[in-house]
Amino acid sequence: MIPPHLLILELSGTDRFSGYETRRFADFIQGFSCDLSAFSYNISMVDWDEETQSLGLGPRNADGFKSIWKRVQQGLHLERSYRDKGYQPRLLLAANFSKSQYELEEVFLLMNEDYFSISCRATEIELYRRQAGDWLLQESVTLQESKEN
Repeated sequence: MIPPHLLILELSGTDRFSGYETRRFADFIQGFSCDLSAFSYNISMVDWDEETQSLGLGPRNADGFKSIWKRVQQGLHLERSYRDKGYQPRLLLAANFSKSQYELEEVFLLMNEDYFSISCRATEIELYRRQAGDWLLQESVTLQESKEN
């Protein structure tokens, strides 16, 4: 299982990066990581994704994640549909449940009151690969120290 994370890009469902190309993708991420700095963010926004019928938490300011996402999109020359799709980083809370959006949100808010915020710092990018039903850590790339904090 992948630990709690904010997704930057998912390429599962495509055969674009199977086998040895996963290594090339890891090298690509490593190559541009020297231009990216660690950044702080707060997760406090409850987010419902209609397409996947899942509830998540998102950061109020997603600029750091979006800059990495744009860099990967451009560097990999992904199809237009990938680039044009709205990107919202989110920490997945619940998916594939029989409960509706409103029921899940209500349960979450009852458990956590009206105010919920987690302060975090993005310090690395991890690349996972699915193999035989398991998610395996393929590469971990450390982001550069920043002047922030």
